[in-house]
Amino acid sequence: MKDYRPDLAFVVTAEVWRDFLRVREETGDALCNAFAEACVRNAQTAIRAGDTDGARHWLAVRTLGEQYGVSWVSAVEVDGELIREHPKFEVLRYPNDRDLKRVMIDNRLSPPIL
Repeated sequence: MKDYRPDLAFVVTAEVWRDFLRVREETGDALCNAFAEACVRNAQTAIRAGDTDGARHWLAVRTLGEQYGVSWVSAVEVDGELIREHPKFEVLRYPNDRDLKRVMIDNRLSPPIL
């Protein structure tokens, strides 16, 4: 299933983006079971170690995988920098970058002040 949302920008930290890219590379795709299982396993390891921030981090990686994996035409904003892994497609309508709807993936981030 795909949900083409060129009007969205998923907002994450550099750490979440880095681990998302690494786990996606290791597992082949963000929407595969291996990706989700790796994130859950890392979150559980963090919970057992008493590291709630680490657990939240891995849940954010998993959430990014679920959301961005379905809507890969969306942008990702990493520490304020907008990233598009795919070129804009002519058949889709893209708003100006400043008008993108920001979706906060990591709850440690605060929405931008406009």
